[in-house]
Amino acid sequence: MKNVCLFVIMMLTLVTYSQEKVIDSIKKKENKISIYYGGNISFNDNLNLNKKLRNSNLPEFNTAIPDFVFGLNYFGKDYSGDLELGFMYSKSDKGNYESKLSGYNTRLRVHYNLVNHKKFAFTSGLTLAYVGTEYDIFTKNNTIDLDNLQTDNSGHVNFTNGMLYFGPSTSFYFFRTSDWNVRLNLGYEFALTRGRYNSEFGAILNNIEESGNNRFVIGMVFN
Repeated sequence: MKNVCLFVIMMLTLVTYSQEKVIDSIKKKENKISIYYGGNISFNDNLNLNKKLRNSNLPEFNTAIPDFVFGLNYFGKDYSGDLELGFMYSKSDKGNYESKLSGYNTRLRVHYNLVNHKKFAFTSGLTLAYVGTEYDIFTKNNTIDLDNLQTDNSGHVNFTNGMLYFGPSTSFYFFRTSDWNVRLNLGYEFALTRGRYNSEFGAILNNIEESGNNRFVIGMVFN
């Protein structure tokens, strides 16, 4: 009788352990965490700073800004999301002047999985993003004399600002069973903060802000 009880206990332990392994395996398949990289393009046609540049006959900043991104993506059974960091750069010129834009994006997406198939998925939800940007305007033929470092006529103007965005977004997952998973992201982000300009080189007169200048964002990343 004692041996029978030991056998039953051993069998129950083995079955319980096997079930736990199966459950863990299912959870691992349902909850996938991966690292991704790719690129975004953000579109903002109503930059108030460009109006000032236009009035001064200076090169305007591009309204379609590309950035390289990488991040961490989570995909569960019902919910998905990602945390993203991006770096952007763009420049334009007009006559003897050139303008340069550089900065970073941080973005958090939280989505509900509307379609979750083995090879394809469609998710939708909300995005929160913060953008820090530096703007430089300078003359192309400006020279620097190391024996006469006078800064009164540097031919260089510098601005910085930060913006917080919030809005709806969607993601399309393709080729989920392959080694190169592709995700297409679409979003419309509302500008929540004023985005007034600052400069490390002096006070800004007649300052302006970028509140209300929303943007459309499209991107493609690879897991």
